[in-house]
Amino acid sequence: MLQLALDIGNTRCKISDGEVCRSVSHQCSGWVEELAAVVESFRGTDSPCAWWLASVNRPVLRRVTEWLESDRPRDLLHILNFRNIPIQIDVEFPERVGVDRLLAAVTANEIRDPFRPAVVVDLGTAAKVDLVDEKGVFRGGAIAPGLRMSALAMEQQTDALPEVDIMEMLNSMTAEEISSVGRNTQEAIRAGLFWGTVGTIRELTAQTTSGLAIPPEVYLTGGGARIIRDALGEGFFYVDEMVMKGIRTTIRHTI
Repeated sequence: MLQLALDIGNTRCKISDGEVCRSVSHQCSGWVEELAAVVESFRGTDSPCAWWLASVNRPVLRRVTEWLESDRPRDLLHILNFRNIPIQIDVEFPERVGVDRLLAAVTANEIRDPFRPAVVVDLGTAAKVDLVDEKGVFRGGAIAPGLRMSALAMEQQTDALPEVDIMEMLNSMTAEEISSVGRNTQEAIRAGLFWGTVGTIRELTAQTTSGLAIPPEVYLTGGGARIIRDALGEGFFYVDEMVMKGIRTTIRHTI
């Protein structure tokens, strides 16, 4: 049976059959139909499939499960949570930890030096900096606004400041091209958002690692990770799709 992994974030759904990973924005109408079309493009989806869903967006999760129950009633559905993700958790309320954070930590455990802790920096709608100790235990971390969230808040909560196209910046610019001294309002906002995020990640990582006896490996993932990594410099390693890879690891541990 084909095992499909679906990572439901705050702005996009990512789906993978284990070989190909595709993305669908759920911010516009018709996204369920677009998701269905992506599913149909995978080989083997004309037969019943098993779904492994990881979500930080409850309304979108409900809509996806409704679609599956209606259009694909023969499929099996697994909704991931802290109880069925293969990682030890040492925090006060494990049921409240976003599954994206736990799954990225699962991937960190797969790739880190087994004798060293790891810090996972996930740059999505929110920026997360989490610690996995040398025994592989998720110890918690910090959550801050991400680039897009900060840009939207600045535009929505001021009268004169415009919204900056964060996706254009991430997809078409390098860190060297983003001056810290903007010569117009758009450039100034871009400078504040970008270099402010770089500083936030650098300081949160420093604070997270300051009390560790063993230097950690630091991994960056998420939509803004590549350009931020270039600005951060040495000691930060980019890993693509850590959440999705964590879902695939969970599947292997379960079936």
